[in-house]
Parts: sequence; structure tokens; C-alpha cells
Amino acid sequence: MNKQIDLSQLWNVFKRSFVAMIILGIFGMAAAYFGAKTFIAPKYESDTSLLVNRKQDSDPNMQLNAQQADVQIINTYKDIITRPVVLQTVADRLTSPQRIKEKKATKAVYGNRYNALTGAREEYVVKKARPAQYELKPAKYANISYDDLTKKVSVSTQQNSQVFTVNVKDSDPVRARDIANETAKVFKQKIATIMSISNVSVVSQATADSAPVSPRLPMMAMIGLILGVSIAFIWSLVHELKDKTIKDIDYITDDLGLVNLGVVNYVRHMNNMEQAIQSTELRDKNNIDGRNPPDFPQRSRRRI
Repeated sequence: MNKQIDLSQLWNVFKRSFVAMIILGIFGMAAAYFGAKTFIAPKYESDTSLLVNRKQDSDPNMQLNAQQADVQIINTYKDIITRPVVLQTVADRLTSPQRIKEKKATKAVYGNRYNALTGAREEYVVKKARPAQYELKPAKYANISYDDLTKKVSVSTQQNSQVFTVNVKDSDPVRARDIANETAKVFKQKIATIMSISNVSVVSQATADSAPVSPRLPMMAMIGLILGVSIAFIWSLVHELKDKTIKDIDYITDDLGLVNLGVVNYVRHMNNMEQAIQSTELRDKNNIDGRNPPDFPQRSRRRI
């Protein structure tokens, strides 16, 4: 027998499963939210923007051509940033101690004075020269490799723009900021020797953002809600389709062409015959005239 279902049956399925849909929807939303928050490591994003300009010509037409050439060559810059020439250097600097210049070198200061013995003027040192002073700072991070950076660093651009952005995603917002800034710094140094370009500008420095970009907990909660509601409705729909009982008498006479001989009402299960007899006697006692319902005793009548 082919089972078909119409809109009225769908509405009945919806009404019967409404409570289950609410319960499973709330459960799915809570499970998805707290599951994502507990088992999925959050990712933080930090980015820095760079601008690369070649020397401009005084001719306006030449300037426009140079700008168009810079836009076209940004793909080359993107490829260079993701290559070992930049990312390997970034990994080495972040995992190695660094010499930080604390004080700049100063030149000696000389003065002139008259020497009475020789009768000539001579120079003397007023302030001695001092070399630059450096401080060796420990490495910021212990385990960062080139393979790790290739998964974390990406470059994005906008159409017809000379500005491109270095994006870094990491489980630590401070480390993401340090990787982005160090990548921009290394690129600025390397591009000068690779392509003879010296005018690289950092438009914006990367900052540590404490708000994670993934997982998106509201979206995960919404997905859990939709899944819970869908499971409850589909379960009720499948239960309706698997139900082979005949609920309409017209189906017997109209569709099957059979004769309706009568209807057998539901008979409550009795443990033994004595209990059935006692139940029948009690019903007859409460329904003497046969018109009162079985559950209500006959009302007493008073003559006026």
C-alpha cells in the first residue's frame, strides 16, 4: 500500500511533535553552544596593512601607469610573503634571542684651545665617543616553524587598491599580533633587496583582539536549535508514515470497496471474569434507565 500524506496530516504531525520540537531544540542549542565552547579551540585574528609605492614620475600619465603596475604586482608581493624567504625569517626571529639596541652610538665631541707653550691652537676631547649599547632579549616563543606559519598567515587585497593586508589566525591573540607585525617588518626588509623597492609603508599595525573569530558560538547555537527541531519533526513524520492502522471508515468503503459491518469499541482489559461481572453490575446499577452516562450516577427527582 502506497503511503501518502497530505497537508492536514503534516499539520497534525506538527501539533503532536510541538512539545518534542521545543525540548529537542533547546537541548540541541545548549549542546552545540557548550560543546563548541568546550571542545573547539578558539581562533583569534590579527592583521596589518602594507602599502608599496615605487618612485613616482612628475608626468601624471606616468603616475597613473605606475599605480596600475603596482596594483598588478601585488599578487607577486602576496606570493613573496608566503614563501620561506619571509616566513622562515619570521619563525627564526620569533624563536631566537634578539639583540635590541638600547642606546645609539654617539660621536666624540672636540673643542679647541690655545696652547701657550707651543703658541698654537689644538683640539681636545670634550666628550668621548660611545658605541651603541645592545640588550639580548630572550625569544618570545619556543615552537613556531615555517609549516605552522603557512597555515596561519594569509594575504588579502581589495580590487584596484595598492594596500594589501597580512592576516594571521592563531589560538593566542598576542601571538597572532606578533606574527603579523614581524611578517610586515621582515617583508619590508626583504623586498628592498629582492625587487629594489625601498618605499614600503605600514599603514596600520596589528593589535591583539580578545574577541575570537571562530568558533562562532551564536551560529553554532542556531545550528543546534535547527537540528533539534528537525530531528523531532522527522521522527514524528516517520512514525506517522509507519503507522498502518486505519483511522477513517471512509477508506474501507470508498478506497477498498468493502462493506462496513460495524464498529468494535475498545474494551478495557479485565484481569478475570469476576471483575468484569462486578463492573457490569455496577454500571447497570448506576444506569437504570439506560440514558445516563456510565460515569455519572442517576439524579434523584423531587415532585412539586
